[in-house]
Amino acid sequence: MDDDLPKDMIMAWSQDVFLAPRLQDVARGLGYEILLVESPTQLNAEGDTTARPIPLTEPLQGPDARMVAYLTKHRPALILVDTTAADIPWARWIQVLKTSAATRRIPILAFGPHVDESNLALARSSGADEVVTRGQFQSGLPRLIRTWARASLTEDLASACNGRLSPAAEQGVEYHQAGEYFEAHEALEKAWKEAPEAEGYLYRALLQFSVACYHIQQHNHRGASKMMLRIRQWLDPLPDACRGIDVAKLRQHVEELRTALGQLSPKTIDQLDPNLLRPFPRLGS
Repeated sequence: MDDDLPKDMIMAWSQDVFLAPRLQDVARGLGYEILLVESPTQLNAEGDTTARPIPLTEPLQGPDARMVAYLTKHRPALILVDTTAADIPWARWIQVLKTSAATRRIPILAFGPHVDESNLALARSSGADEVVTRGQFQSGLPRLIRTWARASLTEDLASACNGRLSPAAEQGVEYHQAGEYFEAHEALEKAWKEAPEAEGYLYRALLQFSVACYHIQQHNHRGASKMMLRIRQWLDPLPDACRGIDVAKLRQHVEELRTALGQLSPKTIDQLDPNLLRPFPRLGS
């Protein structure tokens, strides 16, 4: 799959070549492009294709981890799931995406023949946000897309990144720079709750990095790992610079810490290099 994907993209997991033109026409009329996924290889998810349930605590690995990484990077506005797509392990994929902190906010709409009640029920129990019959899907497609697709925040985020940090966020950053991560969490949470949605993306990313550092201080491997995954849904969409924070460099710091954490276990987390608990990078510093 080409990495140069449109920012307003709807992904359709379907092998119905006759449905694709209809999806594309309706989507383009609403300002989106359709990306048709017909096999696991398109999402770097070749390998384990069993549609078995997974426990929420099972760490992602192999095909599941690669799929989540791909969708975290490209973040479709909506995922459409055709339950008749036999070569796609859609039930497992839905559950993986909806139990991953990095992807659970991506809306998923499943559809299938009304006579196939078992698959419709499976899509619902796996975590799809809405499940409709194929007839309902085809007749209500424009409304369904308008209802469920998350419009790109690119322009809103670019605008929200102008200016300075709010007073509460500035206080949180100062706490973090001093290694007072719990206090940083308190101040940044206040900043996030007081901010408009787009501005809040930065504050939530900073908040979750501080929480990850706090968990590492407490030798809580599971809590830190959870935060390092969750941070991506807020950090990845941001411009490289936002309100005086060097976001591009912060992404590098997050990846370095995530990699180091992944090489340790709950029993060895105390061996993590404390220098990886970095201050927030300021622009020009």
